[in-house]
Amino acid sequence: MSFDQVLIKCGAPAFCGIKPASLFSINTEYYGNEFEKLSELSACFSGAGIFIVPIQKTEKRILLFVYNKKLLQQKCAKNEALAYLKEKKYPVEKGFEAILLELISRLLMNGNFPHEVGFFLGYPLEDVVQFELNNGSGFRFCGDWKVYSNVESALVQMDEYATCRKYCSTQLEKGVDIPQAAKNYIAYKNNLNI
Repeated sequence: MSFDQVLIKCGAPAFCGIKPASLFSINTEYYGNEFEKLSELSACFSGAGIFIVPIQKTEKRILLFVYNKKLLQQKCAKNEALAYLKEKKYPVEKGFEAILLELISRLLMNGNFPHEVGFFLGYPLEDVVQFELNNGSGFRFCGDWKVYSNVESALVQMDEYATCRKYCSTQLEKGVDIPQAAKNYIAYKNNLNI
């Protein structure tokens, strides 16, 4: 799989503005000479408020945190979200940027993902909390995440992510670059909603 294909497979919903964030790992040995594209992609997407943060985990692995600032800010601004993040020792009183920096710091420092990362990735807060309380077992459905609450709503959301990935992958196969594939998907989605 090419570097661009991995970025689309793992990050398309965030690039297209239907998911607040995506987080995935890339092998630096395999894709080492492709990382120059990240700064180009970051420049293309920053005008739309979408950012790519590389987080070096090991010599051979890098995490890519792709986030839509507007969607993530909205998610973090809700009262129940703020209470949850405060309980997890995030500096909520300092605002969104401080919360984001704390998350990135935790991703950089921890060997494992902190449980709350699912919240930032757009999973329902109830599912994130129940995942932690149940140590990942006892879920009602497993797809993009383990669902403990509203399966029907989760299936709709997962289907939207899958449609986005498939559409953008098809665009990539036609020679369209990632930023244009995201724009095309947004236009396609808007036409469906008319």
